[in-house]
Amino acid sequence: MSVIGWRQWAVDAHGQLRPAWTPWSPFPPDLLLWRPDGVTRALCLRAQRDDLSSRMLRVPMAPHPRMPSEDCVCGLYAWLCARALADAAAPTWTSRPIVVGAARLGGRLVVTERGYRAQLGYPVAVLDPRGVVSPAYAVARYLSWDALVAEWDQHDDGDQDRDRYPPDPL
Repeated sequence: MSVIGWRQWAVDAHGQLRPAWTPWSPFPPDLLLWRPDGVTRALCLRAQRDDLSSRMLRVPMAPHPRMPSEDCVCGLYAWLCARALADAAAPTWTSRPIVVGAARLGGRLVVTERGYRAQLGYPVAVLDPRGVVSPAYAVARYLSWDALVAEWDQHDDGDQDRDRYPPDPL
């Protein structure tokens, strides 16, 4: 089973999509990349850290066998619908451009009241009016929020409140 979730991505200097809410350092450069050439797999960052935390806490931080786990915060995050994304705050930790869009999520899914945490995912559509996303991503590209939502929002209730999202989130 797969679902469509709604996300914000930070765009790096190469036009690649990165998590908008997770600072990229101290992790290796490719660890938090949404892959342009295929499916992205969730990793538990708890197990990816150096052993400093383990030494400080004197508790080993071993990976868990199933991602995402209900007992952890790991997974590829997305909101349930475009309205939830529109209501979300914009990330402030980065000066990189931010794009929004839809991602197809699958594998193991944890469903919450506001969104998903998934084992697997790939971007399918982005609002990219400035053309900052690399052409290596085989995604539908939109110049307007309304067009993106009209085509991809599976939870669209038909209201006319779509324009609440800024037309240019960058």
